[in-house]
Amino acid sequence: MADTPLPLPLANTLAEDVTLEGEVERVLYRAPTGDFAVLRLVPTGADPVVVVGALAHVAEGDAVRVQGVWESHPRYGRRLRAQQALPLGQRTMEGLERYLATLDGLGPGTARRLVAALGLGALDALLREPWRVAQVPGIGKRRAQRAAADAARRQGEREVMILLLSHGISPGYAARIRRAYGDQALVRIRENPYRLAREVPGIGFQVADRIARSMGVDPRSPLRAEGAVLHALEGASDLGHCYLPHDVLCARAAEQLRLEEEPGADAPAMLVRAAVRSLLQQQAVLVEGDDVFLPWLHRAEVALAQRVAALVRTARGVVPALVPCAGPELSRSQQEALRMVEASPFSIITGGPGTGKTTLVRTLCRAFSAARRSVLLVAPTGRAARRLSEAAGYSASTVHRALEWASDEDGPIFRRCEGRPLEADLVVCDEASMLDLPLARALLCAVPPQATLVLVGDVDQLPSVGPGRVLGDLIDSGRIPVTRLREIFRQTEGSGIVESAHRILQGELPRPTPAGQEGDFFLVETEDPAEARDLVVRLVAERIPRRFSLDPVRQVQVLTPMHRGEVGTDELNRVLQAVLNPAGPPELRAPYRTLRCGDKVMQVRNDHERDVWNGDVGVITAIDAEAGTAVVQFEDRVVTYAGDQLDQLELAYAISVHKSQGSEYPAVVVPLLMQHFVLLRRNLLYTAVTRGKRLVVLVGSRRALWRAVQQAHTPERYTRLGDRLRAILPP
Repeated sequence: MADTPLPLPLANTLAEDVTLEGEVERVLYRAPTGDFAVLRLVPTGADPVVVVGALAHVAEGDAVRVQGVWESHPRYGRRLRAQQALPLGQRTMEGLERYLATLDGLGPGTARRLVAALGLGALDALLREPWRVAQVPGIGKRRAQRAAADAARRQGEREVMILLLSHGISPGYAARIRRAYGDQALVRIRENPYRLAREVPGIGFQVADRIARSMGVDPRSPLRAEGAVLHALEGASDLGHCYLPHDVLCARAAEQLRLEEEPGADAPAMLVRAAVRSLLQQQAVLVEGDDVFLPWLHRAEVALAQRVAALVRTARGVVPALVPCAGPELSRSQQEALRMVEASPFSIITGGPGTGKTTLVRTLCRAFSAARRSVLLVAPTGRAARRLSEAAGYSASTVHRALEWASDEDGPIFRRCEGRPLEADLVVCDEASMLDLPLARALLCAVPPQATLVLVGDVDQLPSVGPGRVLGDLIDSGRIPVTRLREIFRQTEGSGIVESAHRILQGELPRPTPAGQEGDFFLVETEDPAEARDLVVRLVAERIPRRFSLDPVRQVQVLTPMHRGEVGTDELNRVLQAVLNPAGPPELRAPYRTLRCGDKVMQVRNDHERDVWNGDVGVITAIDAEAGTAVVQFEDRVVTYAGDQLDQLELAYAISVHKSQGSEYPAVVVPLLMQHFVLLRRNLLYTAVTRGKRLVVLVGSRRALWRAVQQAHTPERYTRLGDRLRAILPP
């Protein structure tokens, strides 16, 4: 009997905007962290209403103009979800009393006396002439000073909020700006609004440009051109580049400016070239030859090259004999790898799935431990570290934990460094293809001079999410000893996944298991994106759990090349959430998603302070809708998110192939269609297939599969690490 289609939810319809103006009668709730608040608002000539949202800048007694949409909460009833809330000051004696009563040093009684004595000018007197307030009976000099200081602090915050809100900035963004700059927010924004894109998390060039344009900044302003240049460089680093060639940078920045060619006006290209020169003088960029770097990336690349050279040249202590410790079952290439480690203080072992990398790591650990040498195993992510520990039989940690991450006033730092190196005779880093430039630099700088360093990874996978192509550049430089493992040991176990992965690497079509037969690698064919979406949902929700007894949320992972389209992460997460975790309280609504208790979510930015990292996956175990908080259970810790911290979470029923690096899942489902044309490449398909441990199901067309297998060329990353190593180290 054919499977019946699962009902898919309709997209959320947009509610009509509502604007209310009235006085805040009471603050019912204010989150201890973040900007969420619940207010009781009395609109002019209407009954009180409850308003929720990013309202921490609004106080009792304020007159306020609120724009939002009505929603019906199953527990709290009808209320207005605020999208904008502009304070208008205190317009009535009663409102002013309510506001003054919330200030430090005052209360309802003193606020009443103060308003009776000074009227609607009481707040202005408190800010400008606190001595007058001190003369009101029952207040005195000390209480007046405390209240005046509190009022001045709030006034500064409110001025920032009002300025930003009046320029169309959402309360959430406005709150971030206020927290980043404090009392200096207005000064810094007026000096250069484009600095927001560099200095305030979550605010990019487009938002900063909108603020600047609303403040009257000339579209041809040098500040705007400089902002576009820096935005282009930072966007390039997000795509993995360490620099941009000057012509490429100018073209990208000029496109960002969106300026019409006007007779007699400077051309966009001229504005951008002038901006590069100005930024160079400010030391905001660094130029090397024809290439333009962000200074921190240039420093990291130069330092990494110098450190690699130092490690290669360093004399080590005595290294135990490794081949005798391994036994006769090793292949020739595995024995070569061990001899290479014996001979070189820094070496690389690379190979695909089933080629024996884990066996070599276990051998290294046993040999060094038997010789009473200390061993340190690390990996870039927590998931990869746990896999390494289980496979090798020795404790492993993330690179960040091994380097003892800490935070100071200048930002995140690593306590383990060249001046205080790691305490180990052998350092092995697994999943080294995931090392981006900054993390690789930090790790190698902390390796002690007498130690042996071994990087283990699969260079044929996608490169790191962050800037750089470290493992590939080290191998391509020809200056670091490298062993490529080619024999496939898991082939004898009849693994269709391993066989398919290696066929893909060789540019050959994989051989899916025929329908109706037992196997672990399947292709479900369709050319239609909407049908592919329905098939993915049915596979995850019904067919795979029923046939393989796997939990659809915790053990089945959808990996897709794109974020947009019928089989992109956005749409697949929407429909999978609706089927696997249907709507119901409690839940948190955000502009682009709704979070529910039981949702699978992913951390999408490094959060050093709370020790959660880009790519960590967990499940929401609790939600407090009124407080605007969510509790997430990751594999080894529980983390609470509030306010704009929730922006760090995305639904993870479906994730990008890139985000899956370093992970293995019992089952993966991979949609593969010609809709993904520009991303259909061999290393992307190979990476997706090698994430599956027990089962891989491709959903799509043979045409798209053939395109991915044949497209061996990968987009170039602009890096210079290989060139630097060839210049420093002799052949």
